[in-house]
Amino acid sequence: MAYPHYNRFTQMQRKVASKSDSLPPIRFTKLTELQQLVAELQEQLSLENLEFVERSSQHLIDAICSQLKFASTRVHVLERRPHDDYSELHGLYEPVDETRARARIYVWMRTAKRQQVVAFKAYLRTVIHELCHHLDYEYYRLDDSLHTKGFFQREATIVKQLIG
Repeated sequence: MAYPHYNRFTQMQRKVASKSDSLPPIRFTKLTELQQLVAELQEQLSLENLEFVERSSQHLIDAICSQLKFASTRVHVLERRPHDDYSELHGLYEPVDETRARARIYVWMRTAKRQQVVAFKAYLRTVIHELCHHLDYEYYRLDDSLHTKGFFQREATIVKQLIG
């Protein structure tokens, strides 16, 4: 296995990681539509309006899920990243479970300490990163969503297609 932290995985996690690493890259057929939504999202983020950023983020996620023909997830954009003394949280994915029927993605549009609007590429990568967790659970039906080589390859491939 490719990443050193794979050694800490349980046997079940190793099986999931192996499957994750073997999945093919995602290729979109209607890329122009998605790139237009990305341009809209970039514009909305520059305007620093949380409601508009959330709406644009949701439109993008819905369009990606629609192209892949699986259920979308709800995107929540919050103002300022939570943090502790060592780091700040960029995004969070909550899968479907017994307490919620629909998965959720949370992202923050401002940095924790300076409260600056997050750079667009960093914001987009965070949204797509959290979407990749959703893909793992709902599209690929993996038992877990781990940070594997395959996971990061899927994330990078999607982002690269979206920003052209």
